[in-house]
Formats: sequence, C-alpha cells, structure tokens
Amino acid sequence: MSPSPDSLSLWIRRIARVAFVSAFLVVLAGSIVRMTGSGMGCPDWPQCFGLTIPPTEESQVRWHPDTEYREGRMIIERDSLWVAPTDHLSGSTFDADRATGLWTHYTRHDYAHFNPFHTWVEFINRLLGAFAGLPALLLVALSLLAGLRHRNWQPLWPALGALIALGFVAWLGKKVVDGNLIPGSITLHMLGALAILGLQLMTLRKAGAPAPIVNVQSRRWIWGAASLALAQLVFGTQVREAVDHLIHDGVARSEWLELLPEWWKGHRTAFWAVLGGHLLWLWPGLRSGRTTAWEWMIIALLAGQFATGLAFGWLGMPAAAQPIHLVLAVGLVLTDGWLLGARPQQ
Repeated sequence: MSPSPDSLSLWIRRIARVAFVSAFLVVLAGSIVRMTGSGMGCPDWPQCFGLTIPPTEESQVRWHPDTEYREGRMIIERDSLWVAPTDHLSGSTFDADRATGLWTHYTRHDYAHFNPFHTWVEFINRLLGAFAGLPALLLVALSLLAGLRHRNWQPLWPALGALIALGFVAWLGKKVVDGNLIPGSITLHMLGALAILGLQLMTLRKAGAPAPIVNVQSRRWIWGAASLALAQLVFGTQVREAVDHLIHDGVARSEWLELLPEWWKGHRTAFWAVLGGHLLWLWPGLRSGRTTAWEWMIIALLAGQFATGLAFGWLGMPAAAQPIHLVLAVGLVLTDGWLLGARPQQ
C-alpha cells in the first residue's frame, strides 16, 4: 500500500527538520573552526594528510624509513608539505626518496603545520557536513515520491535546491582548502550554508508545516527587516575576513580592534538600522501586550547580537563570542524568512 499524501507530507516535514538541524550544526561547527583558526587543520580535501582517519600525533605526518606509504599520503619535512605520487616503500633517507621521485612538493598551497587539535576540529566539521547530506538526500527522495504518486511537486524544488547547494558548498570547501582559506571563498561558503538552511525551511513550509500567526501591519516591513539583517550578516563576514588578514600577519588579538580598517565601524553602527527595521513591525505586538512566541524569539536574537557586539568592543573580541554572534545572526535571518510566510492576525 502506497503512503497517503498526509502521511508522506508528515515524513517530509520530519526529515526536513532533521536536515535543517544537521545543516545548522554544520554552520555552528564552521564558526568554531573559524574561532579556533582550524580551517587548515587538514591541508587536503576530502582526506586529511591523505588519510581517511586524521593523524593524532606529529610522528604520523613525518617521514620514516622502511615504511609503506599509499598514494596521496602527505608528510611535513623541511618545513614543507610533500605528497606521495604512488604507493611505495620508503628507503633509508628522505633525501634519497625525494631524489627518486617518491615524494613531490604539494603545490596547491604552502601551509605546512600540524596541530592535532586544529586537525580534529576541522575533521569533525567535515564529518558533520557529510552527515548533513544524508537527510538532505532522503528529503529529495521523499519529495520526489510525493510528486510521482500524489502530484504534489511543491516540496521537491526547494529540497532539490538545498541538495544542489550542499554539493556546491562541499565543492567550495575543497577550493577553500586548496587555496589556503581564500577570503572571498569563505564568505561565499557561509552564504551557501545560509541558502541550504533557507531552502530546507521552504521545503518544510511546502510540505504543509503550519504558518505562524504574528501581529504585522504589512509584510513589507518584514521584508525590509530581513533584507537589513542579511546585509548586516554579509557585512559581518567582511569584518571577519579583515580579522583573518591580521591573524595571518601575526597580530595579537588585543590589537585587532585598533588595526582593523575604519569601515568595520559601519558594521557596528548598522546594528541600529537592523534593530529599527525589526521594531517597525514588532511594535504593534509590543504596544498591545500580545507579543507572540515568534516575536519574542526575534527580540531575544536581537538582544543576543547586541550583547555579543558589546563583548567584541569591551572585551577585545573574545573568541567564544564569535560563533555565538554568527549563529545569532543566521538565526535572525532565518526567523525573518520563516515569518515572511506568516498569516497576519486580524
């Protein structure tokens, strides 16, 4: 017996929630990677130093005599990365092996450092990304089934878009590693993740998830607030990339605020525009005393962003505040997007 339209839609909604949470965990893990500076913990992709399971000790990324090495295995010697072009058994000295072509310079980047903490933080981030693909793929399969059996094609298109975006983000992740964290690619990587989350929410809505009821005078105010929040999020990634340049130059955290370009203060000031844009449509509910749970969520997200922003200025950009600030910004944009489909309360 084929599943009924209602039961299939129920399963699509369940898997869409799992896919959304999985993708959100990837965003959180990615922000922790950025916070800890672990982005190059694995110098290659999708493996890590040419291994399926990352190394845990420095001895595992060093050359050893009379040792079997598989094609693609990477080591650090002479302050450089080397890769094995073929399977081979090492000889008595590294210089002799290098001279005979058993090791060649890794040319995609020159980052030759090993830190087991950074390596495993980056590996867990990649692992979460791989796991996020499973519910996304299942979501497409269920949505396709709904289309074929019940002519309900609406959930398929956003689910398929999310899967394609997931593949694009994975490919971009490889390009980021190959380019040693090219700044522009990092911002695009984050926007791709945001697109995945938004499309999965759209799948949830198209599968029949109930729309919230909020006190709104006009959806134009929500569109405006959402646009401001998204622009502020992108602006924030540019500030983060300016910080990356300082990190690359070895600048101490205590000096970041002083050495950031002056335009970063525009991001700080723009928060008031974001706050004002949201208050324009939150005000009726606040004034009437009938604020909904969704509206309280928006208020909490804005308050959290304000608090973490203050922490940046007063406490010298503490590392722990960075992923929290990013996750709150993503949460604000997604909540705005979800409420764009809300039913206005009469």
